[in-house]
Amino acid sequence: MSARSVLSLAIVCVVFSTACRTAGASGGPTRDRNLITAEELMAVPHSSVFEAVRALRPRWLQARSGLSLTNPEQQTPRVYIDGQLRGELDEMWTILPGEVQEIRFMSASDATTRFGTNHIAGAIVITTRRR
Repeated sequence: MSARSVLSLAIVCVVFSTACRTAGASGGPTRDRNLITAEELMAVPHSSVFEAVRALRPRWLQARSGLSLTNPEQQTPRVYIDGQLRGELDEMWTILPGEVQEIRFMSASDATTRFGTNHIAGAIVITTRRR
């Protein structure tokens, strides 16, 4: 085998192993981008759940446009606490991170399936420890 073939094979192996590691195939823990656990919340000290989500998963807080011409307004995800609709994102300012077991983001289609209509921007579902 020529030196050039060996070098090419080595480069392919490095690229392949890097791709596998990046995809989570190395056996290490993979982070669910739609879930924040209590442990993850405690690792980033904040005074409210809103601040913690803004630091850990800022995309969850983005406003999204309506899909119809009749309702072009931007909407933010609706907030549920222990299965009950609490309202909009400002509800998350009143909850302390230490009270939370997990926070889950649901896409618009998943939130509509679970909770009904008017979830254009999805839902943020908070499960507290006192549940």
